[in-house]
Amino acid sequence: MAADSQGNAYVAGGSYSTDYPLAGAYQPRNAGDRDVIVSKIRPDGSALVYSTYLGGAGDDLAWAIAMWQGDAFVTGFTGSDDFPLRRAAQTTKGRVTDGFVARLSSSGSWLVYSTFL
Repeated sequence: MAADSQGNAYVAGGSYSTDYPLAGAYQPRNAGDRDVIVSKIRPDGSALVYSTYLGGAGDDLAWAIAMWQGDAFVTGFTGSDDFPLRRAAQTTKGRVTDGFVARLSSSGSWLVYSTFL
């Protein structure tokens, strides 16, 4: 979990759920098994600014989140060969599970970049 300078809270983790609460989602559905979840919550806790899945057919989990210039940087591990990639430095997994880093736009609806590590 982290917060930005405006007091918005950011949560990252994982969910097996197919009905995790979403808003302005980059990825509007669980792609299979456990997917990463990233949620931005208003400073007063009254609503989701955005909330999205991020993952592929395998097991995916976020371990950390940080903000910079309004964007969310998420890192964790993925067991998905089809993990969403954009402008990737590494386009294929090296093992059964690999690390990943992803940058979500401030709206949560656009993947700025994402890569295996």
